[in-house]
Amino acid sequence: MSDLLTKVIPLALAAAVNPTGILVLVALLATAKRTALLLCAGFCTVFVGFGAAVLAFGLRLELRPTTTSAIIDLVAAALIAYVGVRSLRKHPKAADAKKKRPLGPAAAFAAGIALAATDFSSVIPYLVALKEMAISGVSSAGAWLALAVFLIICLTPMVAPVAMAYAAPTASAKVLDPLNRVLTKHGGTIVAVVCFVIAVYLAVKGIRGL
Repeated sequence: MSDLLTKVIPLALAAAVNPTGILVLVALLATAKRTALLLCAGFCTVFVGFGAAVLAFGLRLELRPTTTSAIIDLVAAALIAYVGVRSLRKHPKAADAKKKRPLGPAAAFAAGIALAATDFSSVIPYLVALKEMAISGVSSAGAWLALAVFLIICLTPMVAPVAMAYAAPTASAKVLDPLNRVLTKHGGTIVAVVCFVIAVYLAVKGIRGL
């Protein structure tokens, strides 16, 4: 179990780096907290629902580490490196919720789903983590625990700003406003660095597994 967590936690930390999603949330929290809450709920639903479905219906197969697993790691390394290069060329922009038409509840939830589905810097590490759970040989309870750890780490940066805005509106603004400025200015670089580190990690892991 500890070996699985050692592999899953770095991937979860990489998946947690999500400047675009956080910028959208921060902008919404300034004018429409309920919309931000629903968008966050949609985002989390994708990650929680997909992982639970994989565990419940497909993950608990008698799989073992193979050359195929190593190839998956190498392909994931190439993809995440591409995401890193792309993030250097396209920096996150501060969202201006005031200039946009307010989203209804259903639209906000759907926007969260779309945001999660297109967040490749988080999706790719998530898929690799699920693969690690599949080939780890741990018990079903161990796999669910690993999934829970991954999701807590991965989704905290999305959930925390919403929770702060509801629990302490005034204090949260003092934290979220500087965070917004940092991510607007350096978000692309942050994503790139994390992507390159994970790409190297997966590449080395994949080469060793061949």
